[in-house]
Amino acid sequence: MRGATLITLLGLACGAVSFTAQAETPSASATAELAPSAMDLYSRELPPKYDKPPYSLMSLSVGHPNDGYQLRPIALKTNRHRWVKSAPSGHNWGHPALVKMLKRNARDMARAVRGSKMLVGDISSKKGGSLSGHHSHQSGRDADIGFYARNAKGKPVTLKRFVAYDGEGKAKDGSGFVFDDRRNWLLVKAWLEDHRAGLSHIFVSRPLRKRLLAYAREHASKDQLRQATILLKQPKRAEAHDDHFHVRISCPKKQKEICREHPRRR
Repeated sequence: MRGATLITLLGLACGAVSFTAQAETPSASATAELAPSAMDLYSRELPPKYDKPPYSLMSLSVGHPNDGYQLRPIALKTNRHRWVKSAPSGHNWGHPALVKMLKRNARDMARAVRGSKMLVGDISSKKGGSLSGHHSHQSGRDADIGFYARNAKGKPVTLKRFVAYDGEGKAKDGSGFVFDDRRNWLLVKAWLEDHRAGLSHIFVSRPLRKRLLAYAREHASKDQLRQATILLKQPKRAEAHDDHFHVRISCPKKQKEICREHPRRR
């Protein structure tokens, strides 16, 4: 199988913080937990240099977003700024560049709008590979983020579940929740301004994309509007993403040898 590998490294990513860990190599017990396609990748040897420091001490994101695995990831945990609903299932593991970006996002949102708490869904399992309910989320570069909401009276609320919204910003489940244009735009803006993780995609439904861009035309700079127009998109051949953002970070520039930016064609 062609298409090797994504490596996500804190130490080499711009502005990221490096860390050390015990060198880890694929094992029989590890491959047994992965989907067949990921097992094929896991059994392949990485280029020799990745068996030695500094690469052997880094978090590695291997393969395509939809056909890969990860080594030495870190976990995102719940705190006063964020609710990680995927933690109990063990789907809260990702590459440090992504996890640290989400930490910054949650902290900055709490500072921008007092009391805001970011809702985080699935990232990846600890070893990566196929994740139930997802086409991607296999190599630690993807994360689902719930939308900020207001109640029927316009007051900001904190949710612990994903809620789907229509193009008018109304909850589809009849709960009365309303899509919070301001806070959701502030989150998008935070992603646009965070250059350390190398954000490459922000997936969202077309009606909500239209809504966010309309808000941006009134409250954002022309450059921010241009960037948002490029990054915000509804993924092809996938769910509409009307109940969460799906963000993805890019492959590190120095890892092109083993990294594949785009999903594997099936």
